[in-house]
Amino acid sequence: MKNFLLFAMIKHWFSDGVFRRIFKNAGLMLTGRAANGVMGLITLSIMARGLGAEVFGIVVLVQTYVLVISGLTTFQSWQALIRYGAISLKSEDPCEFQNLLKFTMVLDVIGIVIGVAVGYLAAPLIGPFLKWNSDVVVYAQAYSFLTLFTVIATPIGVLRLFDRFDLLTFQASIAPLCRMIGVSIALALEAPLWGYLVAWFVAGSVGGIALIVLGWLEVSRRGRLVNMSWSFRGLSRGHDSIWRFSIVSNFHSSLQLVTGHMAVFLVGFVAGPTAAGLYKIAKDVSTTLTKPAEMLNQSIYPEFARLGSEAHWHAFPRLILRSGALGGGAGLTLLAICYVAGEAFLSLIFGADFTAASGVLTLLVAAATLTIAGFSMDPALYAMGRPGIPLQVNIVAVLGVFLPLLIFLGDRRGADGAGIAALASSAFIFLAMSLFTTLELRKRIATPLSGV
Repeated sequence: MKNFLLFAMIKHWFSDGVFRRIFKNAGLMLTGRAANGVMGLITLSIMARGLGAEVFGIVVLVQTYVLVISGLTTFQSWQALIRYGAISLKSEDPCEFQNLLKFTMVLDVIGIVIGVAVGYLAAPLIGPFLKWNSDVVVYAQAYSFLTLFTVIATPIGVLRLFDRFDLLTFQASIAPLCRMIGVSIALALEAPLWGYLVAWFVAGSVGGIALIVLGWLEVSRRGRLVNMSWSFRGLSRGHDSIWRFSIVSNFHSSLQLVTGHMAVFLVGFVAGPTAAGLYKIAKDVSTTLTKPAEMLNQSIYPEFARLGSEAHWHAFPRLILRSGALGGGAGLTLLAICYVAGEAFLSLIFGADFTAASGVLTLLVAAATLTIAGFSMDPALYAMGRPGIPLQVNIVAVLGVFLPLLIFLGDRRGADGAGIAALASSAFIFLAMSLFTTLELRKRIATPLSGV
């Protein structure tokens, strides 16, 4: 009887058109990402078996170094494009949307220039602390040029705004497939460390170029480039607070990097390349298992933006609670599987040297379960024009919870210490975001025209 009632309740939830569209788009992306996740695990497996734990850790640190630098120095311009694009598309003035496109393009170019310069110049300074020799420093400098192809966020915003998640799914499969092929060739040729980095560089470049092409073809097909002026004056006119929104969202994304890519980097800094390799394995496996949360986040944000542009605040709590309940339930199921079979899985896929990652794997999946349960609160606050709240919550979580625990426990417990820090940080974020999202929605439901 209870199972029947649960099924009936879920069926009723999916009768909601917006809720159904969110999961349709998420499911479409997840279909491709499931295959990408498998290819990603195969790629890591090949690298782990071909390089061994220590050299594998060095390769991971070089890749992570560039990801961290590009993430810290570039804008997540797709968020501004979706937030303000949903409003601009309702306008009868085509120049408003075109100016928004040019604005986000400028942000992308600024980020690319800064990212490449910082990545190249900082490698000799940071390398000694990560136990890189002179050759590895040169490899890191060369790998920094991958930023040219991987931080173009405007096409991502275009495809999400126009509901082309099918194209995003296709594009997202290109780099993982190229990486898998590339590292397979490197293994067959018994290539040294730099051979694997070349494979990753080529794959990332091809995937980035494909994203640019698909994004601009779509915006052209929609007729949004007709009579477009390439003057770059007054680009933010008509989009109140877009500079503040862009800067705040960039800081927010940068903070999220600390518990993501930068965590691998910091583990290497505190505990050495081998511990960084173990953490990377656990992080990528947990990310693969919990990928639905990211897909839901990407598909739900445009829906929140549309509802917010029409001041339909009463629809927000329903979406947040329903999506959180389904996501959290899925996360708990994955957590139980990891706890029971995590060590056997790691031994089978990566080899006996990597079974030491089983403890941190369970901790990271637990942290990700909390993230899945609360995934919709972040895009909801962005759609309400309050990106400062997630930023402030993440500042406290990262600086007050994650980093102190990582430094204290990473030195003593290696990769497992980083997992404990991630779980504590996720728990704090979930509780704080629940509180602030509830308070903000109460204000808007009480005064429906606020925040439009």
